[in-house]
Amino acid sequence: MTVTTLLNAVSASGASLSVGTDSDKPAFMQISGLTIGTVAAQGSVDNTNWATIGTALTANGIITIDSPPPFIRANVTAYTSGTITVKVSV
Repeated sequence: MTVTTLLNAVSASGASLSVGTDSDKPAFMQISGLTIGTVAAQGSVDNTNWATIGTALTANGIITIDSPPPFIRANVTAYTSGTITVKVSV
């Protein structure tokens, strides 16, 4: 598996760039530095139209995506405080 940093110590809302996945293997998204805010894992089949996968996190944690779509990204949908870093393993 390859680990990619999607967001590095951000302090604002907004989406990361996307990363391609292997739909036959799970993907893991790790969120850290989240004090007050919300981070959603999002997926897309065309790298244009995005939908939230599962439940967005309001605390540090790991989101497991068992059967990921072709593209995934992290999106800070609400931000108040913290320096948010998101890494993904695909």
